[in-house]
Amino acid sequence: MAFTEHLFDKDDIKALARERAAALKENRGFSDFPAFALGVVERRLAKDPLRYRDYGPYWWALKALLIESGREMGERDDPMVRATYQGETPADTIVMADEFRTRYLATQAVGTNQFILDGETGDTYTLEDEDMESLASA
Repeated sequence: MAFTEHLFDKDDIKALARERAAALKENRGFSDFPAFALGVVERRLAKDPLRYRDYGPYWWALKALLIESGREMGERDDPMVRATYQGETPADTIVMADEFRTRYLATQAVGTNQFILDGETGDTYTLEDEDMESLASA
C-alpha cells in the first residue's frame, strides 16, 4: 500500500510546532511543548481509551512517543504506518497528530477507525490497537 493521504507539509508543521511551543511558553510558562502535549493526550485517553482513533494513522507514532515518555500504553504497533506518519521531531509528530484529529472531528463520526491511506487504490486501512480496545472494555 502506498501512503498518499493525510500527509502534511513539513515546513507548515514545523511552523505550527514553533507557534504552539511559543504560545505554551507565553500563556502557561511551560517550555517543554512535547511533554505538555503528551500529558493532554494521556488525559484524553484516560477518559475514553477508544479516542485513540481520533488520531488516525498518526496514532502509532503518537503512541510511541507516549511510551518513550514513560507511559504504559502496551506493545501493539504498526511499524510501517508509524514510520510514514511521524514527524522529524516529537513536536512535529504531536502537531501532525493534533491536526489530523481536528480534521477528523470535523468530518468523521467519532469512533471511525477506517481510513483511506492510498489515494490511488482507495484501499481502506483499519486502525485497531488491541491495547487500547482492551482498556475500553475493562
